[in-house]
Amino acid sequence: MDPNRYSKNRDIRPDSGWKILQAVLTLGLVLCGLVGIAVHLFSSESRPTDWLQWLMASPMNIVLAVATLLPLFLFHRYISHLSNQQRRSASDFPVYVMMLLGAYFIYQLLTTGHW
Repeated sequence: MDPNRYSKNRDIRPDSGWKILQAVLTLGLVLCGLVGIAVHLFSSESRPTDWLQWLMASPMNIVLAVATLLPLFLFHRYISHLSNQQRRSASDFPVYVMMLLGAYFIYQLLTTGHW
C-alpha cells in the first residue's frame, strides 16, 4: 500500500457555505421541475392513449411534435461532438431549463394552490 496514496488530495478545500446553498437550491428547483412535469404528464385526466389521440388529431400536432423533437436531437448531436471541457459548459443548459421549470411550478403552486 502506497503511503502517499492520498497526497494528491491535500490541496482540495471543502466548499463554502454559499456553494452548498447554491447546490441545494439547484437540486430543489430541478426536483420541483421533475415533479411538476410528472404531475402534468401522469395526472388522472391524461393518459398515454390521450397523448396519441392528440398527436393524431391534426397534421399540425405531428408537425409540432417533430418541431419539438428536432431541437432536442440537434442539441444531443451538438453535445456529443464537443470536447470534455466544452461539454461540461454546454450540458449545464438542461439543468438551467429544469431549474426554470421548477421555479415556474413553484410559482404556480404558490399563486393557484395546485401544480
